[in-house]
Amino acid sequence: MRTRIDRRRLKVAAPLLAIGLAAAALGPGPPAMGRPQEGEGAGERVGSRVDDLFNSLRKNFEGLSEDVRRRFAEAQQRVEGLGVEARVYSRIRWDKALTDSEIAVEIREGDLAVLHGTVADAELRRKAVRLAVETVGVERVQDLLTVPDAPEPAPTAQP
Repeated sequence: MRTRIDRRRLKVAAPLLAIGLAAAALGPGPPAMGRPQEGEGAGERVGSRVDDLFNSLRKNFEGLSEDVRRRFAEAQQRVEGLGVEARVYSRIRWDKALTDSEIAVEIREGDLAVLHGTVADAELRRKAVRLAVETVGVERVQDLLTVPDAPEPAPTAQP
């Protein structure tokens, strides 16, 4: 992974370095604080510009890294703040086997998840109930799901 990061930095830094070197070779530019000025040789001017360029790049990378950390923390807080109903719905909705099912989730009495809707077969019905039962904050599940051409649902499941 370290190699990949270095290659990315090189892809960004190489063109900027070339521009900086060209600018240093073409003229003295504005004097930099704490840097050699009048009477400095071309090597010092190039070195000064390269230092300034790399310092600027380092600050930009640090700012980007901090932005990524901040956004990740915000996303993590949103996920942790989801209520029981949203957690159950998310688990069922994003399960590959259940994507074509029409399932609504309702939470009653704080820990009872009620599942309404239609699923293709009994196996998918059991999977939806299992996902709901295994969700943090759910103690009981009332299965009101229907399967075309199947017997009526069992009343309640518990973990």
